[in-house]
Amino acid sequence: MTLSKTFFAVHCLVIISLVNLPNIAAQQVSEVKSAELGGTKNVHVIGDIFTAGQFNPEDIESIKAAGIKRVITLRSDGEVNWNEKKTVEDAELQYSAIPFKGPDTLTDDVLDKVCIELKNKDGKILLHCGSATRVGAVWIAHRVLNDGVSLDQAKKEAFEIGLNVPAYEAKAIAYVEKKLAQQKDNPEKEESVRPGINDGFLNPELKPEDWIKRFEIESREIYGARNEILAACEIKPGMRIADIGAGTGIFTRLFSEKTGANGWVYAVDISPRLIEHINAQSAKLKQENITAVLCQQDSVNLPPESVDLAYICDTYHHFEYPKSTLASLIQAIKPGGTLVVIDFNRIEGKSREWTMNHVRAGKEVFQAEIEKAGFEFVEEKQLNGLSENYFLKFRKKNE
Repeated sequence: MTLSKTFFAVHCLVIISLVNLPNIAAQQVSEVKSAELGGTKNVHVIGDIFTAGQFNPEDIESIKAAGIKRVITLRSDGEVNWNEKKTVEDAELQYSAIPFKGPDTLTDDVLDKVCIELKNKDGKILLHCGSATRVGAVWIAHRVLNDGVSLDQAKKEAFEIGLNVPAYEAKAIAYVEKKLAQQKDNPEKEESVRPGINDGFLNPELKPEDWIKRFEIESREIYGARNEILAACEIKPGMRIADIGAGTGIFTRLFSEKTGANGWVYAVDISPRLIEHINAQSAKLKQENITAVLCQQDSVNLPPESVDLAYICDTYHHFEYPKSTLASLIQAIKPGGTLVVIDFNRIEGKSREWTMNHVRAGKEVFQAEIEKAGFEFVEEKQLNGLSENYFLKFRKKNE
């Protein structure tokens, strides 16, 4: 074959290949389709998300039959004259409310929460308001920031869904442009996975005694099983331990006793008032091998390779920035060191309502995040006294 014929053949092959390539841009943009959920108003579906106006109690069976697992309302209290939350939960579906009414109340906080809910969805979602106008407004932010579609495409979909108020559109666009500018200025900055979850602990008026009443009682599963947990951690004298999210210091005190005079415990927490409480308790009990560390939302603030074991109990779900926090934690653990994570089982149909609403994901998601950060999964231990919680053990990989 001559050179010219070879070039022609290859050129044709390239053209054919390009013609047969999937349209990547088209794949990113889902088609808005009309749908029905009983008598629910203005229903559309894109992927796993249904958008709609208000539904009625008799529509709940149709909603459930469509495979929807969570209902998110953007309506405020009093906009319907029946108990929507109870109707949804009686049907064994999850329910969330992110209310706003009017452009002035479409705040960055509202848009943050909607984006988080839609990004971290676990199954099909119904997102609704009264007529789907408000849904259209938040849809712009979700599609651009979560799905990476163009602003023009997001606006087109929003109008199809029901957006018809220019002031809502302007608010959503301003939010998107601000977020995109922040990402450009700080390309490595991690977005919060649960904005506001730690507000209570950051409150300067926090009273440690209130949390002692909640945390240090036998009816709390973790407190009741504290001795079994301590034994499973396999603490040896002389170890250096980080109690991440130390709270009122329950395990900090136990670790202090186990590690002995040659060991050390870092009690790490984001709450200045709880840090003050731990310092006061350490002095009162003469536990001189404890250092209380005020950490940041995205860092444990510990020196490199300073601990043999890091312990995270009912705190991982409070990590607003898990990727950044884990990156700081893996630096703080010595090569071959241990990470223990205890958190709530989040299982649809089994876990209580508080867990489903408060804990952002289940065990498998958290485990995958931890392994991705550079930890090796070792084992899951079944402990007497733990049913709502699981116990996972990891090891920092040797470099």
